[in-house]
Amino acid sequence: MQYTLSLTTRMMALVAFCLATLAVLLFVAGIEIGRRMATPAEPPALAAGVPALPSIPSPAREVAPAASGAKP
Repeated sequence: MQYTLSLTTRMMALVAFCLATLAVLLFVAGIEIGRRMATPAEPPALAAGVPALPSIPSPAREVAPAASGAKP
Protein backbone atom coordinates (compact mmCIF):
# COMPACT_ATOMS: atom_id res chain seq x y z
CA MET A 1 0.00 0.00 0.00
CA GLN A 2 1.38 3.36 -0.97
CA TYR A 3 0.20 6.79 0.15
CA THR A 4 0.46 9.79 -2.09
CA LEU A 5 0.64 13.23 -0.51
CA SER A 6 -0.44 16.05 -2.75
CA LEU A 7 -0.91 19.61 -1.57
CA THR A 8 -3.36 21.51 -3.70
CA THR A 9 -3.36 25.27 -4.00
CA ARG A 10 -6.24 25.48 -1.56
CA MET A 11 -4.38 23.38 1.04
CA MET A 12 -1.26 25.53 0.67
CA ALA A 13 -3.35 28.68 1.14
CA LEU A 14 -4.91 27.18 4.27
CA VAL A 15 -1.49 26.28 5.69
CA ALA A 16 -0.18 29.79 4.96
CA PHE A 17 -3.24 31.37 6.60
CA CYS A 18 -2.88 29.20 9.72
CA LEU A 19 0.83 30.00 10.04
CA ALA A 20 0.18 33.73 9.65
CA THR A 21 -2.61 33.61 12.25
CA LEU A 22 -0.38 31.72 14.67
CA ALA A 23 2.42 34.25 14.19
CA VAL A 24 0.06 37.18 14.86
CA LEU A 25 -1.38 35.53 17.97
CA LEU A 26 2.09 34.78 19.37
CA PHE A 27 3.17 38.37 18.69
CA VAL A 28 0.13 39.82 20.49
CA ALA A 29 0.60 37.40 23.40
CA GLY A 30 4.24 38.49 23.72
CA ILE A 31 3.24 42.15 23.81
CA GLU A 32 0.62 41.53 26.50
CA ILE A 33 3.01 39.49 28.64
CA GLY A 34 5.66 42.20 28.27
CA ARG A 35 3.23 44.90 29.36
CA ARG A 36 2.22 42.95 32.45
CA MET A 37 5.84 42.29 33.41
CA ALA A 38 6.83 45.94 32.91
CA THR A 39 4.17 47.52 35.13
CA PRO A 40 4.46 47.05 38.90
CA ALA A 41 1.65 45.17 40.55
CA GLU A 42 -0.79 47.30 42.49
CA PRO A 43 -1.53 46.24 46.05
CA PRO A 44 -4.96 44.67 46.41
CA ALA A 45 -7.73 46.86 47.76
CA LEU A 46 -8.98 46.25 51.27
CA ALA A 47 -12.23 44.35 51.52
CA ALA A 48 -15.20 46.00 53.18
CA GLY A 49 -15.14 45.55 56.94
CA VAL A 50 -11.42 44.85 57.15
CA PRO A 51 -9.69 47.47 59.30
CA ALA A 52 -6.67 49.19 57.85
CA LEU A 53 -3.31 49.07 59.58
CA PRO A 54 -2.94 51.62 62.36
CA SER A 55 -0.98 54.72 61.52
CA ILE A 56 2.56 54.99 62.80
CA PRO A 57 2.81 57.49 65.66
CA SER A 58 5.18 60.39 65.33
CA PRO A 59 8.57 59.90 67.02
CA ALA A 60 8.91 60.98 70.66
CA ARG A 61 10.46 64.34 71.38
CA GLU A 62 13.63 64.60 73.39
CA VAL A 63 12.94 65.73 76.94
CA ALA A 64 15.40 67.82 78.93
CA PRO A 65 16.82 66.12 82.05
CA ALA A 66 15.16 66.94 85.37
CA ALA A 67 16.69 69.59 87.61
CA SER A 68 19.27 68.27 90.07
CA GLY A 69 17.28 69.39 93.16
CA ALA A 70 14.03 67.67 92.10
CA LYS A 71 12.94 64.47 93.78
CA PRO A 72 11.96 61.57 91.57
